[in-house]
Order: sequence, then structure tokens, then C-alpha cells
Amino acid sequence: MNDVMQSYDKNGFYVAKSLVSKEIINETVSSIKKHFDNQLKFLNQDIPNDVYESMKLLHKVDIERYKKTAGSLWRKMSLYNLLHHENIQSFVKENFGWNDIVIPGGQVVHIQADSLKIPNGYFGLVTHQDFPSVQGSLDGFVVWIPLVDIDANRYPLEVIPGSHKNGILPSFENTNSAWEVKPECYNEADFVPAVCEVGDVIFMSNFTVHRSSQKGDERLRLACSTRYDNGDEKTFIERCYPSAYVRSVAREQMFELFAK
Repeated sequence: MNDVMQSYDKNGFYVAKSLVSKEIINETVSSIKKHFDNQLKFLNQDIPNDVYESMKLLHKVDIERYKKTAGSLWRKMSLYNLLHHENIQSFVKENFGWNDIVIPGGQVVHIQADSLKIPNGYFGLVTHQDFPSVQGSLDGFVVWIPLVDIDANRYPLEVIPGSHKNGILPSFENTNSAWEVKPECYNEADFVPAVCEVGDVIFMSNFTVHRSSQKGDERLRLACSTRYDNGDEKTFIERCYPSAYVRSVAREQMFELFAK
């Protein structure tokens, strides 16, 4: 077992330093900014020079458009290309020994900033494990990529090292997450911040207990993630490649159709 897997098996996560280039991250952030800027142009607003400023401006002038724009980011090709980058796939093959990656769902963009709060809305994820919302291969994991440098005071991902060894923990349903781990199943003192920099990639077991930190300052926390399943994992094959994700199409007309 190599050093990467020894650390991963012990802690339930691993931070791969400088796995993707900063140029690729910058291109991705620019693509995200363009998404917000297109809306600002539509609203006849001046375009800021920074992605955070663009997000704050749209949030201020039209919060409903902000919510729809933020909610559509996961569908951008730039996010897909980053989270499935060849460097990541090669790392998985060389270190995890996988030869058949299965993607159970789509991409996720994680946004946290005090000035971008949605009234009665999302502001990070509560304490949870990912496996119940995937139910794929037993060795599946999350690929989590920071789009800005994330320190302990920038709403970092918080994890409990070694918690992946305890299987699925009891949980309860709440308004934010259907799979919040019961507080009596962990100690607050066990959480550690996953400090990381632009270019790093975090690999985290779907069984690792984690959450979004509520500790932050005036800065933006911007990150993205997806999940990987192992197509060769024995129980995954036995269960005929299940996924808790559901794919559906809304057939109702969303707006007046365009004429030819």
C-alpha cells in the first residue's frame, strides 16, 4: 500500500497537493463569473472585476436571478471538465487502483459567504455522510476541489478523521438534509478543517463524517465537488450498479416556446 492509500485508509480523506494547475482553476472561476455577468448585463448593470463582486451585485439587485444562476452552475462544462480532469482520473487509477470509474450524479458548486446568504436558505451542509445519498460502490468517494485558497476561517470542509471506519451512523431528517448524523454519534472536538489551496484536490470516503464549517469572515468560500464509484467493486456489481440519484425530465412548459 502506497503512502497515499495509507493516509486515506487511516483518515478517510486525502488532500492531493497541486494535482490540477492553477490555470485550470482560474479558467473555471472565470467561467463562473461569466455566468453571473451575463445576468448583470441583462439587468443593465456595470460588470465588476471580481467573481465575488459579480455575485454580490446580482444578489443585491435580483436575488431570485441570483438563486437561479447559482443553481445552474453545476451544469457548466467547465465544472464538468475540472472535476473529471485527466490528472484526477490518473491519480485515481495509480493510487486507488481503479480501472472503471462510474459517476453516480452530477457536479455540485459550494458557495458560502456572509454577504451571499439566502433568507431561510442553504448556508453549508450539516453533519452527514455521503453514502446514504449515493448507495453505490462501498469504496466510493467524493472529489472536492477548492476554487479559492481555503483556510480555517474561510468556511472550510470539516471532517472527522477515521470516522469512515464506523459504517453508517444513525441519522435524522431535518429541513436542510435528510441524512444528518445524530449528535450523540460524534464529538465536536473531533472535527478538523480540511485546509487546502487552489490546485489541491480532496478525496473523501463516502462514509467519512463531515460538514461545512460555519466559521468564516467576509471572504467568499467557493468550491466544487462530485462523486466517483468503482465499477469493479464486488458488491456494486452484485447490486447491479445502483445509484440513489434519480434522473427525470420536467415535461410541463416552463415558458412560451420560441417560434421557428
